[in-house]
Amino acid sequence: MIRGSVTTTTPPVSGPRPPAGAAVLEAARTGGTRPAPQTRSHAGRLAVIASVMSLVSSLVLLLLVRVFLPPHESLWTALMGWDASWYRDIALRGYSWNPHSTAPQNPAFLPLYPLFERAVHVVTGLSIESIAISSSILFQAGAAALLVWIARGWGATDRGALLWVALFLVSPPAVFDIMGYYSALFCVLCFLALLFAQRRRPWLVALAVGLASGMNPLGIAFAGGFVVWSLIELVSSKSVTWRSLLVLGGQALASLSGILGYALFLLARFGDPLAFYQATKAWSPSASAPEVLTRIVTFEPVRSSFTQWAAVPYGWNTSFLIDGVAALAILALVATLVATSGGVRTFAFWLLVFAFLLVQVQSARWGSEIGTTRFLLPVAFGVGAIAPVRRLLTRPGVFAVTLLVLLVGTAVFLQHLVTGQWID
Repeated sequence: MIRGSVTTTTPPVSGPRPPAGAAVLEAARTGGTRPAPQTRSHAGRLAVIASVMSLVSSLVLLLLVRVFLPPHESLWTALMGWDASWYRDIALRGYSWNPHSTAPQNPAFLPLYPLFERAVHVVTGLSIESIAISSSILFQAGAAALLVWIARGWGATDRGALLWVALFLVSPPAVFDIMGYYSALFCVLCFLALLFAQRRRPWLVALAVGLASGMNPLGIAFAGGFVVWSLIELVSSKSVTWRSLLVLGGQALASLSGILGYALFLLARFGDPLAFYQATKAWSPSASAPEVLTRIVTFEPVRSSFTQWAAVPYGWNTSFLIDGVAALAILALVATLVATSGGVRTFAFWLLVFAFLLVQVQSARWGSEIGTTRFLLPVAFGVGAIAPVRRLLTRPGVFAVTLLVLLVGTAVFLQHLVTGQWID
């Protein structure tokens, strides 16, 4: 997915603006033209185009679901399967917790998405199913619009930004964006955080990350990346004061507001602020700390993705291949950021590093759904909008091959998912 170790004059997400001639030099070096200034009306047109692309891709995916489904099964049931049914039940009935039970329990699912479903249901009277599916499709359209702005912020031309959005829309995780899942809303929050970091709005970054932390544990990893990035920015500014430290502390708390609020709710309701952590153990037994460390050091989570797929390459576990390829792509993206001037000082770099580490730890500890690397692909697209990666993958030949690979992977993944063969 990512390749090359290229030094670019394109400004990092969080770095200072380059001199005016830098963009001209970049255009000359790449053989392209300097991106046109982004007026509000121009940015709006790009966002509309990206959103329409998203809606069209969602329609195609819905048609494919209908094609792959057995004739006697309803489309509605397929789109509300798997975790979507857990979120629906939480939205309708709330949380319940029995600390003595070893069965799966719903505190394992963070509250922001079912809270959203419940709020819209109360206000509009629509069914949870219609809210979940329609909002996922609309949130993905919003995520596509944000991604085109992120790519433009990295110096992409209109064409390059829209091609990048096209790859995002046909990647395997886009399947979840037509289902009753949190993933599309999570993408919106992730892309908002990246966009606010580009525009140097740390409080807005903290707010977006804080909401994400109440939706998926990856949001907690984002908070870790945000704090490290903020510390680097503060030290680089050479203006460390008690006031700046207090501001940073407030932003750190805001970036964890979602998970902290959920922990307080669990404490008040069930007397256990860590019930969500305990509940995850029901899905699979956890490994000991030494075992987890050994597995991470030896890259066992990444290696096992390929070995489990290779055991039955055309069977139900095709999703493991996607995990393995995604892990290699993310590692290549991290290496590209390290090699890019100023890359390790960006929020994008630390967001991706912390998210990838969390996924590897969770995969080594539980091997559960939270440890599946493919859920990081939307994050990788947001971060991967940097010039070296985007420029490589949007070259005509490379783009065609990448698009074909993603389309085939998405179709296979979708077919396994809707026919009940998808297992982590």
